Amino acid sequence: MLNRLIIKFLTLSVVSSFLLADVFMTELTDPQNSSDAGRYVELYNNGDSSVDLSTGWALQRWTNGNADSQSAETLTGIIAAGGFYIVCNNADKFLATYGFDADQDIGTGGAADSNGDDQIALVDASGAIVDMFGVAGEDGTGTAHEFEDGRAERVAAVTSGNPTWDAAEWNIDNDSGGGDGE
Repeated sequence: MLNRLIIKFLTLSVVSSFLLADVFMTELTDPQNSSDAGRYVELYNNGDSSVDLSTGWALQRWTNGNADSQSAETLTGIIAAGGFYIVCNNADKFLATYGFDADQDIGTGGAADSNGDDQIALVDASGAIVDMFGVAGEDGTGTAHEFEDGRAERVAAVTSGNPTWDAAEWNIDNDSGGGDGE
């Protein structure tokens, strides 16, 4: 009986942590269209509790108009309630560019190394896309989700992720004349 109660309590604890979790992308960068300048994806936890990203959370990227995504990049670490978590393509270059450490380095060629015309998704521990930037399978060049030589920043009024791309939720700066430019 005691074992059943413990299992039920643990199950409810895990389920409730997912229900209170509201992690989503707030910024994507491609500074000067250069992986040397510290590309990154910034996440924010708008939930009421910390989220252990190592429970299965991941970033996924579609490149060059491919209908199939690259392999998901597993996230690690904890993002506190009301906290930010930065995933970069190179920790040393990120530190040199911005003057502080990123939370996780997932290397070049992955979700944090976009050249500004890719699509990126945040996937939760259940495997569901909880936030989507861009249209999967579409080359972003010349579209509302191009941030080449710039960045994509979430509109301040947006307080949760959206599994379906919505251009109205983002401010885009790029070298094609979007926003403030490069």
